[in-house]
Amino acid sequence: MRWPADLAPDLLRQPDARSCGAASVLGARALLTSWRPESPTEDILGEHRMLTSSRSPRDRFQMPWPRALGTPPWAVANALRALTDEHIATVFVRPRPVIGYDVLREQLRSRPVGVYLGSRWLPRHVVLAVGAVEGGVEVFDPAQGRLVTVREQHWTEQRVDVAGWSHAWFVV
Repeated sequence: MRWPADLAPDLLRQPDARSCGAASVLGARALLTSWRPESPTEDILGEHRMLTSSRSPRDRFQMPWPRALGTPPWAVANALRALTDEHIATVFVRPRPVIGYDVLREQLRSRPVGVYLGSRWLPRHVVLAVGAVEGGVEVFDPAQGRLVTVREQHWTEQRVDVAGWSHAWFVV
């Protein structure tokens, strides 16, 4: 999968410290549909409100979440499920980075994948893996509004180093 040529990644740069999940979900929407942002900041903040509410993108009940804490993994899974019509699992990969990398690469065969990154103690940031590349994975980092390549060794050794975060926590 390739990032859309008609969408500059910096248009989906997160406007605040808590909307990385929403920006990543909108990146997935842009990859999988013809959607493009009309008002990027408003689109991202509106998506964040929806992802943290009690209604999922499929208009089903989901556990609400305090917006100040970012986007919960189940909301990203619900959003990706609505976009792909596939069952989307959230896989806890923090203690098993090699298996986590394999799961990530396998999921990238059919769709973009949300990845929660953080320190060794807490998940803190959501990125969107957009495609497998030789020796690694290309991800959209909403903190910087750009595409970066993370080498396999960095994933498996918990040295991801995207937006300052080293450890992969969840693959969605």
